[in-house]
Amino acid sequence: MRFLPTDEQSDLARTLSALLSAADVPAAVRAWSAGDHGPGRALWSKLAATGLFALAVPEEHGGLGPLPVELAVSFIELGRYGVPGPLVETAAAAALLPAKLLPALADGATSATLTLPGAGPYALDPDAASLIVTVTVTAGDGGAGAGAAYPVPVHGAAHAAGGAAYDVYAAPGHGGLLASADP
Repeated sequence: MRFLPTDEQSDLARTLSALLSAADVPAAVRAWSAGDHGPGRALWSKLAATGLFALAVPEEHGGLGPLPVELAVSFIELGRYGVPGPLVETAAAAALLPAKLLPALADGATSATLTLPGAGPYALDPDAASLIVTVTVTAGDGGAGAGAAYPVPVHGAAHAAGGAAYDVYAAPGHGGLLASADP
């Protein structure tokens, strides 16, 4: 079994590293923390142009994946440079969002943040995200009570032992409930 990145995965890491080295990431981080998302959004657009967000979205919905290893390689570089924004949440939301919302996620036009069971009603960067996905756990066929299991949904389908329900909201001030699913 091979645990080293392939040549293509290493090229992806080098491409992202070069892009991030050329960008003024520290200035984007300082602006982001001060509430100015402009420089971070400009960096987001550059990352989207590389196909970063398409790695989490299935091909039939405008993406390149899902390609979890390539995402991991990419997020190592993003973390190394401290890129601001709901990057991980946007990639994670690709597994929850309805098909009609995935093309905009893949091309970087939409960003998402999540509220998860057991984590309270808080989301990272809700003021910067286009979508807020609220995930709740419901009882399933196996008699598990709410909160007893945290199934991992795969594009709307949930494990038989429990179900993950979710609601997708537009960012505050831009509308209300966009989609809802309950297994």
